[in-house]
Amino acid sequence: MVLTTTSFAGGTGKSRTPRSWKSVLLVTSHPDDESMFFGPTIQAAKRMGAQVHILCLSTGDADGLGEVRAKELDSAGAYLGVTSVELVDDSALRDGFDEKWPVEAVAARVDAAASKVGAETVVTFDAGGVSGHPNHTATYRGVLYWMLSEDYRETLRGVRQVWSLVTTNTVRKFAGVCDAFASFFLEPNAMLAASNPLALMRAMTMHASQFVWYRRLFVVFSRYSYTNTLKCLKG
Repeated sequence: MVLTTTSFAGGTGKSRTPRSWKSVLLVTSHPDDESMFFGPTIQAAKRMGAQVHILCLSTGDADGLGEVRAKELDSAGAYLGVTSVELVDDSALRDGFDEKWPVEAVAARVDAAASKVGAETVVTFDAGGVSGHPNHTATYRGVLYWMLSEDYRETLRGVRQVWSLVTTNTVRKFAGVCDAFASFFLEPNAMLAASNPLALMRAMTMHASQFVWYRRLFVVFSRYSYTNTLKCLKG
């Protein structure tokens, strides 16, 4: 199956700005993705009064810290006020740059989670995966496979919108809040602003096993601490 989004209508213009979300399924690859990349989306969804559910497709066990990272994700999720967190522990979906995640395994997990929480909106990475991590890009491909597969039509009937987090170039990625202001005028895709960037940085500190010096710098200078740009894949 060729993975493409051309079958879906909707476009990417600002007229597609997310509104009236009720139940959002955020599909991530590792514990800490939700705080490091998707924080503005979580805060914006909560401003709309939506329930936010996190599906994390791996325990982040590349360094043997899966149990520790699972507890950190629970703490960060509770702090961010999400409704539920599901952490997948599947031999087909192991954390690692050399791991090959089957699209079928990702799709099956996404479908089960979307059905369980009654998601009408799904948000995940785009083809660039923000950082280019192969687990991130595999997550995107798996979500596309789910969208295009006839096996999941029943669940997809209840999903009104699917969005992907836009990967920017390196300059924009580390322009922080300055990029957020510039993007308001230049970015053709939908934008969601963080209501409290400091809270997102605090959530990231709860991932203590991962909060090394370069991630400390990332959360301060990254545009993803201040704004998320979303592309509409379905809606």
